[in-house]
Amino acid sequence: MGCESDTSAIERARNKAVVERYFHEVLDRKNVALMPELMSSDVVLHRPGLEVTGLDAAMTRLAATLREFTAFSTELEGLIAEGDMVSVRLLHRTTMRPHLFHSRAGEVPVPNEQDLSWRAICQFRLRDGKIVEEWVMRDELDMLVQMGARVAPR
Repeated sequence: MGCESDTSAIERARNKAVVERYFHEVLDRKNVALMPELMSSDVVLHRPGLEVTGLDAAMTRLAATLREFTAFSTELEGLIAEGDMVSVRLLHRTTMRPHLFHSRAGEVPVPNEQDLSWRAICQFRLRDGKIVEEWVMRDELDMLVQMGARVAPR
């Protein structure tokens, strides 16, 4: 029983380290080339409003997304691992380039460079030390308000 517990603790620590590297090395440093080291070839990213399947598609999508920002930083506020899952609360801070922001509420023009921050909760499933699934739940309403979008009550 002691060995199994030690192995589980080692795997949880390894999984947490993979997720931390994803945020700090891939996102914050815009190092998309590192993704094959951290994600499986059959990774599935469940993002607000879209789903991306496969490592190549994930790399293409993330590279396109990161081009919309001049700066990007992530503050991890809580990291919990259990079994093959890792959950994290976080705060992203960024400076957005002018572009058309795609949200679940529609498209919002970002006419000028602007600072933006948002909170999110992300969950990851890992297999053999690599991310195989990611779920993102972000505070998109606050993002839209910061961008000056008019949000009408229902």
